[in-house]
Amino acid sequence: MPKIVNLIVAGALLLMAGCTSSSTAVTYHLLHPVAASAEAGSWDPSTYVVVGPVDLPSYLDRPQMVARKSDHTLSVNEYQRWAEPLDEGIARTVAENLSRLTGGDKVFLYPFDTPKASVSMQVFMDVVRFDTDEAGKAVLDVRWGVKNGEKEMLFMRHTSLSGDVEGADQPARAKALSRLVAEFSRDVAETLMNGK
Repeated sequence: MPKIVNLIVAGALLLMAGCTSSSTAVTYHLLHPVAASAEAGSWDPSTYVVVGPVDLPSYLDRPQMVARKSDHTLSVNEYQRWAEPLDEGIARTVAENLSRLTGGDKVFLYPFDTPKASVSMQVFMDVVRFDTDEAGKAVLDVRWGVKNGEKEMLFMRHTSLSGDVEGADQPARAKALSRLVAEFSRDVAETLMNGK
């Protein structure tokens, strides 16, 4: 009988140890649109703008947040994750920023079928880098372009931005990346409005 009691106690201790080691909570982060300090302007209110698709490199195409340790190594944090697929988060945030910057109410996410005979533009993005590093820098490097409603290429651009992470925790990193998406969105808005 004592052997059975010992086995039960040992099993309970192992179960408790397993629960303790797996009790680290996962935190989920979102990119947030940033209120524009000044409006970039406005475009014809009848114009539809479709944002997306966003292509990501494989190292970013995951729920975990990624930080750069050096030029050749990365840190993938199992307990700090994006709350939505990162490509969708970037597209959503750019679309909302564009709407706020211009006051436009016809900004939609890809795929969206614009009404026939409407004026429309599509912003697509190929992200090269979107991460933070150990030195406290956030980086957004993206090749992007604009097509018209007939899928003809109007513009091709390459934007590389960086900024400081104001804090050492993951929310500060997500906030810094959100600021870079806002800055990028201002570039896109100006390009769409000025036509160049």
